[in-house]
Amino acid sequence: MAAEQLSEEQFWHAIAILIKNYQAVNKNIFDVQITQVQQRQNGKLVDCLDDEELEQQMRADAPSRTCEGFQISFKYLTKKQSTNILARGNVDFVTQSYTCHFVDAAAFDDFEVRLSEGKFDITILSTLSNKSARFAEFILQPKLWSWSQSKRKVVSQKSLRLVNVEKYNDLYKELKKKHVQRLLEYWQTSKESTDPLKFIHEDLAIAAYLIILWSSTQAEFKAFGDLGCGNGLLVHVLNAEGYKGYGYDVRKRKLWSVYPEETKNKLIEQTVEPKSFQLDFEGIDWLIGNHSDELSPWLPILATRLGTNFFLLPCCPFELSGRKFIRRNTGISAYQDFVQYAEQLTIECGFETLRDRLKIPSTKRLAIIGLKTQVTKSVKCLEDFIQQQLQRNGKEMQIKLREKTESVRNCTQVDKGIIDVLVFKIFKMLLDSATETAEASWLPGGQLSMRQIAQALSKAELAGIKSECGGIKTLLRNKHEIFEFCGQDLIGIRKPQVTSMDNAKNPLTIKKRACFFNQNHPQGCPLEESSCSFIH
Repeated sequence: MAAEQLSEEQFWHAIAILIKNYQAVNKNIFDVQITQVQQRQNGKLVDCLDDEELEQQMRADAPSRTCEGFQISFKYLTKKQSTNILARGNVDFVTQSYTCHFVDAAAFDDFEVRLSEGKFDITILSTLSNKSARFAEFILQPKLWSWSQSKRKVVSQKSLRLVNVEKYNDLYKELKKKHVQRLLEYWQTSKESTDPLKFIHEDLAIAAYLIILWSSTQAEFKAFGDLGCGNGLLVHVLNAEGYKGYGYDVRKRKLWSVYPEETKNKLIEQTVEPKSFQLDFEGIDWLIGNHSDELSPWLPILATRLGTNFFLLPCCPFELSGRKFIRRNTGISAYQDFVQYAEQLTIECGFETLRDRLKIPSTKRLAIIGLKTQVTKSVKCLEDFIQQQLQRNGKEMQIKLREKTESVRNCTQVDKGIIDVLVFKIFKMLLDSATETAEASWLPGGQLSMRQIAQALSKAELAGIKSECGGIKTLLRNKHEIFEFCGQDLIGIRKPQVTSMDNAKNPLTIKKRACFFNQNHPQGCPLEESSCSFIH
């Protein structure tokens, strides 16, 4: 079957997306800034255009275009490099081509994309490494083809709309350079079991966002209160950067004990009772809810009572009662539904309501910002509204607060013997489902769906892990050194990879436990003991 031909419209649709989303094909780039767009007429550069006019010209059919092409000046914001990168793009409607030249020749490969015989013809114009051909064939070409077939608009929902992106990126890089190593040491000293890199990079990004946001709002920042501050990392970083504030949480975390005294003194172990909570310190003009769970829907209400602005990054959805969120709109995701609900609460409380999307290592990255206005809800109206929200069957529900002692539901409290039996049983099922012959150098097993695995387990086995961790998926994720998720809800056996102290993600975990494959696989571990992360 002949390959599908690419139309001119599809070609320019893909190029238009590439122009504004180069970071999608180059992971070293954080964001794309278009600094100037000039039309080319009769071989000369003339009028400057804005983004909207550029998009209109790219979408237009050939007879409707008013120019021969464009010259676009870019500033590419880098993720790790201290300086950003300047580039120039040339759109040529006559030759049906797009060329990208980097001002710094040592930055990235210059390239040209041309529409040729119904296909993308990509030429690398400057070869800086042996990865150039791979970039063209395996990264740029597939992405362009995918974009050409998509119906998406050229401009998708932009992240970081409320802040200066370049200032944010520069500050985020500075915070990483300044804090990451010390924070990793805090994790090790406190014996905190959560993933340090996930929390550190996420909270540094949130800190950078808040600092830039506060510098751009009209009201002068005074102090913040982080409600449900968890490990206190955001409180620590913001205070270290000169932004005074306090953190409240129902229970102390391990990390609290290793922070400097100036941070320890700003972390308060206290239940935030939504109906009666009062701030212990004067001057707080911002409340923060960073994945504050049960407190998330209360944040606009608390901010109204306390006369503050607020920043809310919702995660797990809850009602004001503290019970599981009841869907209002099943036509969208539960997360989107909850964000809309939180926005409605914010508007109801009389705030100027803003929404932004953060760039953080989390799928829950929509933020709601509430800015005080002259139109504030009266205390009586607010309390009537809360009472109405808490009504069910004619009775006011009691607010269910988080317990001081949290029940652990991540399989760590399930009897180890039960876990070992289940893990081996699932492992054996995957081995038996293999299509390879026993003569293979190392039998990798087959793949099974979650449904197939669940059907093979007894009701008692399923109930044993359901009550503690929510089911099989969490159990398998916790045993990531044995199992892997292969897409489309399929589970397989993860083949051991060569690991050394130098390339290990966490050297502290090397050679701490016995090798599962060495003990349980019929052919043993495929690695030599010196190359395996585990003990043989």
